[in-house]
Amino acid sequence: MAARDFFIEVGAIFFRWLKKTFRRPAFVFFAMVQPVIWFLLFTQSFASIADIRQPTGVPGQFITFKDLTGTDSYLTFFSAAVIIQTVIASAMQAGIGMVTDIESGYMDKMRVAPIHRASILLGKVMSDGVRVLLQTIIIVVLGVILGVTFATGVGGVLIILLIAVSFGVAWSGISTFIALATRNSEATLMISLLTTFPLLFLSTAVMPKAFLPKFVQSVATYNPITYIADAIHVLIISGFDWTAVGYCFLVILGVGAISLSATTAMFRKAVAH
Repeated sequence: MAARDFFIEVGAIFFRWLKKTFRRPAFVFFAMVQPVIWFLLFTQSFASIADIRQPTGVPGQFITFKDLTGTDSYLTFFSAAVIIQTVIASAMQAGIGMVTDIESGYMDKMRVAPIHRASILLGKVMSDGVRVLLQTIIIVVLGVILGVTFATGVGGVLIILLIAVSFGVAWSGISTFIALATRNSEATLMISLLTTFPLLFLSTAVMPKAFLPKFVQSVATYNPITYIADAIHVLIISGFDWTAVGYCFLVILGVGAISLSATTAMFRKAVAH
């Protein structure tokens, strides 16, 4: 009976967060429009990147964008960056939502309610995963409409969706931890922006590694977003590369283990006072 009650509690919290999300038309609208802006604005502005040639050191020989990526379309290459950016933005909303509950007094009600504390956080995390899934599906459909082809077909798309959801849940732990530590929506947003979005541009999501400055290449090697981007790139452009996909999920597992463990500890501390 206790297990059944726990799942009921998780379900109630889960649907509460989904209702909160879809009751805010402005939020839903901008969450869906944002990928369109990234796709159209960035790919049109930086389409000429696909024409760049990198000198090899041998006179008259160059490495082209297609040699490095497997495609001569920056739109196709940039699709991974749009997915990752959307996942990061959605993950940041997880922390903002937690602060809203704290400021409104809802968390105080949960603290005294006869409910498992773990169900509060689990239901919230599950709703974050569903939101990321819906947004990623929209990005994939939009990409197909704009001319992006997926070399791995439906199977690859399903793996990309799994990567996006897993990464979104793992990364949301960072935003939620910041929210529980600061209990301030402005601070949560600013710290989340400063600690996450620079990593996107210090990775291989936006530009092939060989085209990045040397110091950025060094950072990209240790940047977890690089491994997410590399896996999505191969699934879209070249085919099933299980080594890249395996590294991707290992990184997600590592990020999730750290961020969600820290968030769980902070959450227990928050609801205990």
